[in-house]
Amino acid sequence: MDKIKILAVDDEPGVLNVIKNVCRNYEIITETSALRAVERIRNEKFDIFIIDYQMPVIDGIELLEEIQEKNADSYYVSIFSTAYGTIHLFKDELCNGLFSYFIEKPFETDILREIMKKSIIKLGIMKSHHLQKIHNN
Repeated sequence: MDKIKILAVDDEPGVLNVIKNVCRNYEIITETSALRAVERIRNEKFDIFIIDYQMPVIDGIELLEEIQEKNADSYYVSIFSTAYGTIHLFKDELCNGLFSYFIEKPFETDILREIMKKSIIKLGIMKSHHLQKIHNN
């Protein structure tokens, strides 16, 4: 698999530093502005997105919708993070495929590492199924 490219968006620089540390073996881009993140999403290809919910101007759900729309024909994994609730509050978004994994803040680095491992495995499975379909046709 090619080098995995990650976009992490959170308006808290300290949280982004933790994410950068956990993801240091991958190509990681961080943004504190959801508006700048939208521009990156429109112009660059990412494999994994780590998106905070509570941000000024554009919230995490709106950003995930943008990701879903822009990446309709590609394979990616989204991780949704928030300090404002539990997964139960976002059940519809999970069911609609806006994100694959959920992490509550403040999060432990070990939990983020585990979710990253699961995301990479999921991404690999999606890509290998796609290649098998191409090969079988």
